[in-house]
Amino acid sequence: MGPSKFTSGAFALTSRALGAAIRNLDHARRIANFLRGRAEFEVRRDDVFISSYPRSGTTLTQWMVYLLSHGCETEPAHITEVSPWFERSLAIGEHTAKSLDAYPSPRVFKSHLPREWLPDGARYIYVERDGQDVLLSYYNLYRDYLGFDGDLDAFHRRFVAGKVQYGSWFDHVEGWHLHASSPNVLMLRYESLRSERKKNAERIAEFLQLDVAGGALDQAVSETSLEAMKAREHVFDHATALLLERGVHPRSFIRTGSVGEGGLHLSEEQKRAFTETRSTGRLPAIRELAAFLQ
Repeated sequence: MGPSKFTSGAFALTSRALGAAIRNLDHARRIANFLRGRAEFEVRRDDVFISSYPRSGTTLTQWMVYLLSHGCETEPAHITEVSPWFERSLAIGEHTAKSLDAYPSPRVFKSHLPREWLPDGARYIYVERDGQDVLLSYYNLYRDYLGFDGDLDAFHRRFVAGKVQYGSWFDHVEGWHLHASSPNVLMLRYESLRSERKKNAERIAEFLQLDVAGGALDQAVSETSLEAMKAREHVFDHATALLLERGVHPRSFIRTGSVGEGGLHLSEEQKRAFTETRSTGRLPAIRELAAFLQ
């Protein structure tokens, strides 16, 4: 082997090692930021955490809660102004426990965390969506936003094995179901949110003890239709600025919002593999927390 080849190979190895070290340091920094913020965060009894596995209706629920609690006030420039992403905003340094303390009550936070990683003493809304629809929507998000170039079959294998950014859908959903009987937890179904918006808006208002006199309830119902939300997509797409900085041109953040579409795109073998998969009952380890903080 000539010197130039050796040098080139050694440089490539060093470059890869350095890249891995930088990523590990960034992950460690984010975990440290989150854990510090989480420890310093002072919970209020009327705080609301809206959680779900990604692509399951978090944004829809955030918007419905905002409309129910704020009525006809001027809409925010972006949903994160009135409903911060709890774990990510702490992890990247956008917020600290002190800056979150400046938000007026009731504070409403978005999250994708398991219940055990959220502060105790608040109120929690968990949104669950049909897993096969989540799989298809997440597949499109991976292709449009995260540079995934595999086919649906390859992504299906990843998803069922829990080898996607937020880990196992099965574990996430089962973990929250263990808290379903708690009086401070409201479990919602995405499909019902779409088909029975008024009924679910009333459930949310009752759970949060909100006075929805006047037109607040009607507005919450009309403005959470798929058409109304797509018309103001700039209010919801948290990734646009970051993606443009990275040279990625985003497509639609709010897709079809359909129910049952996943089953139409999966083969019988894929659907069988999905329905036969069960939760492991395992809570992600702290070292896996970084995946939730990207």
